[in-house]
Amino acid sequence: MNFIVSSSLLLKQLQSISGVLNTNNALPILDNFLFQVVDNELRI
Repeated sequence: MNFIVSSSLLLKQLQSISGVLNTNNALPILDNFLFQVVDNELRI
Protein backbone atom coordinates (compact mmCIF):
# COMPACT_ATOMS: atom_id res chain seq x y z
CA MET A 1 0.00 0.00 0.00
CA ASN A 2 1.31 3.44 -0.91
CA PHE A 3 -0.17 6.81 -0.12
CA ILE A 4 1.01 10.40 -0.23
CA VAL A 5 0.11 12.77 2.56
CA SER A 6 1.36 16.10 3.86
CA SER A 7 3.67 15.48 6.81
CA SER A 8 2.34 18.48 8.71
CA LEU A 9 -1.27 17.34 8.24
CA LEU A 10 -0.39 13.80 9.32
CA LEU A 11 1.47 15.07 12.38
CA LYS A 12 -1.51 17.23 13.38
CA GLN A 13 -3.87 14.25 13.18
CA LEU A 14 -1.51 11.93 15.07
CA GLN A 15 -1.05 14.47 17.83
CA SER A 16 -4.80 14.85 18.22
CA ILE A 17 -5.25 11.12 18.92
CA SER A 18 -1.97 10.43 20.71
CA GLY A 19 -3.56 11.40 24.02
CA VAL A 20 -5.32 8.05 24.18
CA LEU A 21 -2.02 6.14 24.33
CA ASN A 22 -0.90 4.99 27.74
CA THR A 23 2.88 5.15 28.17
CA ASN A 24 2.89 2.29 30.70
CA ASN A 25 1.33 -0.42 28.53
CA ALA A 26 2.27 -4.00 29.30
CA LEU A 27 1.74 -4.84 25.62
CA PRO A 28 3.86 -2.70 23.27
CA ILE A 29 1.44 -3.34 20.39
CA LEU A 30 -1.03 -1.02 22.13
CA ASP A 31 1.34 1.92 21.54
CA ASN A 32 0.81 1.92 17.76
CA PHE A 33 -1.58 3.51 15.28
CA LEU A 34 -3.60 1.63 12.68
CA PHE A 35 -3.62 3.15 9.19
CA GLN A 36 -6.32 2.08 6.72
CA VAL A 37 -7.01 3.35 3.22
CA VAL A 38 -10.70 2.95 2.37
CA ASP A 39 -12.23 4.48 -0.75
CA ASN A 40 -9.16 6.73 -1.25
CA GLU A 41 -9.45 8.01 2.33
CA LEU A 42 -6.73 7.53 4.95
CA ARG A 43 -8.15 6.50 8.31
CA ILE A 44 -6.09 6.50 11.47
